Amino acid sequence: MTEGMPVSEVRILSSVDEVGPAAWEELTKAADVDSSHGFLRFREYVEPGRSVLFTLGPPERPRGALRGVVAVPGSGLTSDPWKFVGSQAVLRLDAGTDEAEAASLRRAQRDLVRAAADPAGRAGDDGGEPLWQALTRGLGACLVVREFDRSELLCHPEADAAEARSVAARLVRAAQTSAAEHGAGAVAFPFVSPRDTLLRSVLTEAGFRGGAMTGASWVETGGYGSYEEFLAVLPSRRRRRYRLEEQRLLEAPDLTTAEVDPVRNAARIAELEARTLVKHGGLADAEAIRRARIELADRLPDDAVVIPAVIRDGRIIACALHLRGPRSVVFMTYGCDYDVEERGPAYPWAAFYHPIRTAIAHGASSVRLGLEGFEAKTRRGAVVEARELWVWTPDAAALARLGDLLELVGERNTSYLGRFSQ
Repeated sequence: MTEGMPVSEVRILSSVDEVGPAAWEELTKAADVDSSHGFLRFREYVEPGRSVLFTLGPPERPRGALRGVVAVPGSGLTSDPWKFVGSQAVLRLDAGTDEAEAASLRRAQRDLVRAAADPAGRAGDDGGEPLWQALTRGLGACLVVREFDRSELLCHPEADAAEARSVAARLVRAAQTSAAEHGAGAVAFPFVSPRDTLLRSVLTEAGFRGGAMTGASWVETGGYGSYEEFLAVLPSRRRRRYRLEEQRLLEAPDLTTAEVDPVRNAARIAELEARTLVKHGGLADAEAIRRARIELADRLPDDAVVIPAVIRDGRIIACALHLRGPRSVVFMTYGCDYDVEERGPAYPWAAFYHPIRTAIAHGASSVRLGLEGFEAKTRRGAVVEARELWVWTPDAAALARLGDLLELVGERNTSYLGRFSQ
């Protein structure tokens, strides 16, 4: 860790509201919709756990910021790095993995988690305790600083390289020194891009350990004057997929497509999103989702929340939620009524083709597709890039074991993500 770095200019806040919209928009004017004041207020509303905002500089003109939340038991997989790194999913075991190798990997993951959670070896038998609970018990909750596919570091666009590095170092140092005050035993950046060389360098100097855990993907849409121009440069097989799937949807006699109002249709949108969550093994509270959709629409400009929907007999049977920003269209969620068998290619249209058309029509450079789901995304031309989990905890022995764990799962994920390189 870098010693002696001043943090006196860092302000530790509980909400982006303490900065104010004008000052925040000045700081993030070169960023996108998911950095906006309104969207971050929405995240404060919807995410469980204690929100923490680190800003550097005067309140009326901050020069940089990091936003975090202290994970709680109710935090989701993407909001609690202990749940993520403690899951078997990060080992990327599949039907082709030898049983002996799979058992060895599970054992190594378990042993490294237990060693990190209890470096002195005092705990004895874990009694089948879930790995994420062992990490939380032994190290404490994480102060989680996360985005998906933009830099976690927000720096004023007028800052030169030297100032940007100083801002990043001071903010990271503030997160480390104040973690315990916020009830956290570790600081984690779970989705860092390998291209974010500034942040990765600062994290390394601050003593963090890192490794690839997952990947984010996007479709590049910049430079195209029309959707047809975009299609024309696709490989022939992919272009045929685009056209056939859209054609099937357009020709379905009882299906129509439209953008629908997110507030008037919030209950149905929430019901469909809940069904998708349950289908994929998650827990869902449709009423909480409904309130969140209304809150999101209330926090952002009217044209920022886009809901492309597939409709049958006047009823929405599938829909996606996207954010339309000045630089990209951001995929957020998908919902579907799986009891409707004849729903056509509703998913690729709502998740890919409609947002690609939207991005091109508004001059956005990409459609950002979030994490995982790589097969469906790469079949339609998405670029996949690793996302790295970087973790720090003040106990040197625990940090060393965490580093070994991140190295193990990082190697597995790097190999896995290589399957999707284009």
